[in-house]
Amino acid sequence: MDEQSKDDARTDVTTANFVEEGLKLCNRYGLHPALLFMEEVGVPRPVALRVLCSPNHYRKQDRRRMPRPARSRTA
Repeated sequence: MDEQSKDDARTDVTTANFVEEGLKLCNRYGLHPALLFMEEVGVPRPVALRVLCSPNHYRKQDRRRMPRPARSRTA
């Protein structure tokens, strides 16, 4: 069963960690070794390609600069 975290935007923490490791490999060794690693550990190929080929769209731990304001409950 997949690990889940309410603090992370991604629900599959294990795959998210593999993606993060793949990104580190990509920065250090290039695209192909990172793609091979991600495929070996079970990251779906479309996900791996999207992440590796679109660095401007990487998810961050918390993408918001400021937390959302609490909703006021006025009637």
